[in-house]
Amino acid sequence: MDKLRETANRKPRLTRWLLWFLAIILTLGMFAYQDKTGPTYPLEGSLDTEAGEVQFKFLRSETIGTDLQIILVDPVPDGVSGYVQYRRYKSDDDWSTTPLVADTFAFSRHGHSATISGMGAKLPGLQERAGKYEYFVFLQIEDGEPFSVTGDQAIYARYKGEVPGLVIVIHVFVIFLSMTFALRTVFEALIDGNYKWMIWATLISFLLGAFVFGPWVQWYAFGVWWSGIPFGYDWTDNKVLLELAFWIWAAIANRGERRNPVPVYIAGFVTLLIYFIPHSIFGSEYDYRTGTGRGTAG
Repeated sequence: MDKLRETANRKPRLTRWLLWFLAIILTLGMFAYQDKTGPTYPLEGSLDTEAGEVQFKFLRSETIGTDLQIILVDPVPDGVSGYVQYRRYKSDDDWSTTPLVADTFAFSRHGHSATISGMGAKLPGLQERAGKYEYFVFLQIEDGEPFSVTGDQAIYARYKGEVPGLVIVIHVFVIFLSMTFALRTVFEALIDGNYKWMIWATLISFLLGAFVFGPWVQWYAFGVWWSGIPFGYDWTDNKVLLELAFWIWAAIANRGERRNPVPVYIAGFVTLLIYFIPHSIFGSEYDYRTGTGRGTAG
């Protein structure tokens, strides 16, 4: 630690740029992790079969009124066939079955559109915010016994309202900014630098990203501004509430002439820990049996 502080004193400008660069790289890494995890991101992978490798892409989030796409990506080996067994989650529906057929599948995610050729199915779009499908994808090789790609574990897909692209871009950018400031604040505290203004930069950008633009996105998607404590159990809302509490503590511990880096270290650690929790876990759900939804207006 002393060596790091000595280097910072000898080469302050270089140290500043290196620490900003490191903060940005770590932030990008955390966002890449968030982009690949969580229950609403596509379930992607490959499966070795007797006929050859089968690549799949099963969507787990879609916009109201849009068919849900379940895809085996070309080239699909000869002799592979299958079907999807599905029903609305939290409903009294019987299981329905639809075959996998050769087709072209077009879908969009994060404002980017893609078209994939292959074999798959399109489940009818749901109309309720936070309505969900639960489904199994069964494959059959030649005349063999059909088997589920995910075993006895169902795949869940949640529907949401359409969110304007600009709103998403602003939300993601400001959250990205707050994460960068949070990491940079910790680094500045480690070298015993001028980190106090960075605490406030972290707090302000975090408040904007998580408590202004975040609820704005949620309003479009699920019809509610907030679905965490005390109104619901949404982990995305509750985890940002926890993160806010720690950064407020860091700000209070360093107000005025006070200088206490320990709460900054702890707030930074909690921030990293929170970003390792997949996005949208235990999120809004519509219950078709009661016509109500947890954390959603339905």
